[in-house]
Amino acid sequence: MFGPSEKKSQESHEIIKRAFGQRVENPAPYKVVYGYFVKTGILTKKVSNYAIGFSEARKEIIVVPISSDGDEVGDAVILKKDDIVSAKFGMQGDLKIKANTLESDLRFTVPPFTSSMTAGAYIMVIDQKEEESAFRNFIKSTF
Repeated sequence: MFGPSEKKSQESHEIIKRAFGQRVENPAPYKVVYGYFVKTGILTKKVSNYAIGFSEARKEIIVVPISSDGDEVGDAVILKKDDIVSAKFGMQGDLKIKANTLESDLRFTVPPFTSSMTAGAYIMVIDQKEEESAFRNFIKSTF
């Protein structure tokens, strides 16, 4: 069908968990999901990939920028509940976060799955239906 292969999905899960663990001292309390954002211009397209951890107990989100192969890992952005002004899902399923600690809004999509047919060269292939549902419920019930 159109879903990702189990092998590719497992590799992607390992990449995001490894990247998250590189930037978060104690990753155990967090569930980790994959997210991305595509910004298109007139002649350009920029894809940003993220390992996103969320903790219901701590009421926080940690966003770690990563390359699509996980070789490059950026600095973690920690968003605590008190810092977040709003977190809302758009019509296309993308999440927009406004926070006191951010210079500009943070936007990304946490997909239930992507496949090699739909992902393209810079979006990871992953199946995370359960994780995406847990993330969506966390956002809706916490913010």
